Amino acid sequence: MESGIRNGGAKLINFMREIILKSFVVFFGFCSVFYGQSKKTSFNSEENDKLNVVLNGKVKTLKVKSENLINKSYADSIVYFFSKKGDAETIKYYGLGLDVFNKRLRVEEVNYTFKKARLISKLNKMDFGIDGDIYQYDRNSNLIHLKNYMSNILVKEYYYKYDSKNRKIEQTSYSYGGFSNYNEKTQENKSNFLYETEEYQYNDNDKIVLKKVSNFRNNKTIKISNYQYDENGNLIKEGYCVVYGSGDCDPNPLFGYEYNFNNQLIKKYQLTSFSPHNTDEYFIYDNKGNKVESKGMYVYTDKLPFWGYHFIYEYDEFGNKTKDEEIIGKYRMLGRERYKTQITQYDKFHNIISEQYVTEEGSTIKVIIKKYIYDKNGNWISMQKVEGKDRNNLISTEICKREIIYYR
Repeated sequence: MESGIRNGGAKLINFMREIILKSFVVFFGFCSVFYGQSKKTSFNSEENDKLNVVLNGKVKTLKVKSENLINKSYADSIVYFFSKKGDAETIKYYGLGLDVFNKRLRVEEVNYTFKKARLISKLNKMDFGIDGDIYQYDRNSNLIHLKNYMSNILVKEYYYKYDSKNRKIEQTSYSYGGFSNYNEKTQENKSNFLYETEEYQYNDNDKIVLKKVSNFRNNKTIKISNYQYDENGNLIKEGYCVVYGSGDCDPNPLFGYEYNFNNQLIKKYQLTSFSPHNTDEYFIYDNKGNKVESKGMYVYTDKLPFWGYHFIYEYDEFGNKTKDEEIIGKYRMLGRERYKTQITQYDKFHNIISEQYVTEEGSTIKVIIKKYIYDKNGNWISMQKVEGKDRNNLISTEICKREIIYYR
């Protein structure tokens, strides 16, 4: 369903530890590529899109400095170093981060270090000792060990196992917290800190058909999930069950999926009753593969179903979304104001230059304008963002400068 529809001390450390680990476990998260003849240098992170960048040409270094003109303390900068092959070698981020132990923001220099296009460490260089993540891989470039440190204390680590086809079959995590007596060197009583295990099974097409997650903290819980696919490898059913204590269970399908002849998802639905209602979701595409419509029918057990939401989308000739309109529903808000339509414009380099939010009555409640300056390779080197309630009341909110050095 569209966004907005789907429904002190040790505790803080545990909470923030989970957030940080989830944000930077990058087994498949990071990739950087130089595309031979197309002369593109890019870096992509599925977990931290602030680092994402796509550049024309064979780039050696990129320096990005952003300044928030409303709140000067939120300025930050990122420096990228690429190899001649286009792989990221080092990325340095300078900005504000969270000091979990002292419960405050701090200025950080986070260094991402890569080897053979694999992230091997993400460390805050402005902290005493080790602060961040260290990664270890096998000879097949599979991540096999991840350690997470906070202020020189090992707080969590993961181990991974793979089969002969390099498919992950097991993941084990240990959680030590910030105040435990665990000794990393001796590893004494390590088993006492076992947190969770995950086990995977696959079909002949390398699709996951079973996932078993065992959590060993407090009351032990076991969650078993299964997945079914059609002959084209599309997920058509999935379900899960939970056991408290020990033993296994047999998952029943809970969710179903249907596809068209292009293997595009056209329907999502529930196979059991949910509260307050089930939702049948439908999707329509144009002949270019763009999703042009999505709508959801709310299905009840005690009354007739009705359409709960309906969105339509328009695109330009390059596949950039230019219009996102809510036909049914009142879910979209900016602050406390509702809007119905978002209109987006792009320049010839496909960068967004205008975003306009319009109410059901046709009134504009917000406009964002971005003005770019480009170098001879078509990469922007300066971006100024202005925004306001309408185009007659705009103020500058951000300036971003980029310095690019190319390989010759």
